[in-house]
Amino acid sequence: MHRTQEPRLRLFVFHHAGGSHLAYRDWPARFPAGWQVHLPDAPGRGPRDKRPALHDTDALVDHYLHTLGDTLTGPFAFFGHSLGAVVAYELTRRLVDEGHTPPRWLGLSARDPLPALPHPNPRPHRTANPPNATATGTTGTAHPPYTPDAASTTAAAGTAVTINAAGTAFGAGTTYATGAAGTAFGAGAEPMRDPQGAASAGTVQGSEGAVGMDGVAGVLDTVGPSGGGRHLLSDAELRRELAAMGGTPPAVLDHPQLWELFAPVIRADLRINETWRPRPAAVPLPVPLSVFGGRHDQAAPPHLLGGWAQTCEPFLGIRLFEGGHFYFQDRLPEVTRHIQEDVRRALLYSHTPSACAVTS
Repeated sequence: MHRTQEPRLRLFVFHHAGGSHLAYRDWPARFPAGWQVHLPDAPGRGPRDKRPALHDTDALVDHYLHTLGDTLTGPFAFFGHSLGAVVAYELTRRLVDEGHTPPRWLGLSARDPLPALPHPNPRPHRTANPPNATATGTTGTAHPPYTPDAASTTAAAGTAVTINAAGTAFGAGTTYATGAAGTAFGAGAEPMRDPQGAASAGTVQGSEGAVGMDGVAGVLDTVGPSGGGRHLLSDAELRRELAAMGGTPPAVLDHPQLWELFAPVIRADLRINETWRPRPAAVPLPVPLSVFGGRHDQAAPPHLLGGWAQTCEPFLGIRLFEGGHFYFQDRLPEVTRHIQEDVRRALLYSHTPSACAVTS
């Protein structure tokens, strides 16, 4: 009897607001062949997905728990970008609260844990630790993140800062042999899925019918963290806001049928991103956490990313990359390499608690 070999790790990548799995379709080929990469979609992604968009975080978490189902077994990890970071964090919290096995690693990208403010008031600049220590890399200068009860440490682009009991910082000089590259489907092709919805190792797992959502709002996701209430604007006001920001194709804003198709998804994603509030927890989640961000991201400034440090234990650190909110678009090989490195550190930590403090 033939038995399907279990993957060494399942990695679930959660998309940003206004996006879909298509924005991440090139990721699977960057990971080891033994990894199974899943790119699940929220409902309503594209013209063939007739499910209504969801409007609150709990409903979205329920959707993913139901959709992912039995795939949340064995070693698995979560990575979420912006709104996807909210999803990944809340999924992890739900699994822990309900006594289920949590991910072995959690990666949160381009989202800080601070709540949004009501529109139209701008979100104030929030000073973290004074910038009394900065590090200049080959591509820019980073201000130190907020680090509760620990000395601030900063990193050059693509390197990591870790704040733990020992206050040790590790660099990003270690590279790992990743084996044969996985296979990704070609541009414009729909992902292949088996009846159970599991993608083969190194291939993409996504939702059918999501064609077109990737380009709907290239920088739409930056709206949510920077100010609340845009999901309540009139169509005309919301179109003007999106047009002023750039990144949304004029065809979507100017074509009545396209706007009618995409507006509910845009509003639903914005509502979740703008109304989410982190819930206080008695103790940090027992999941190794890494935070990723762009040096020039105005929606999730680097000095606010360290606010995640108190939510999970151990906190493996912050990795900053040259770029803005969608920094990974131009630095995919670098970003995915660091994801692999942090996952391996997290897996090692589960056997040797002091391992995450080792400088490599």
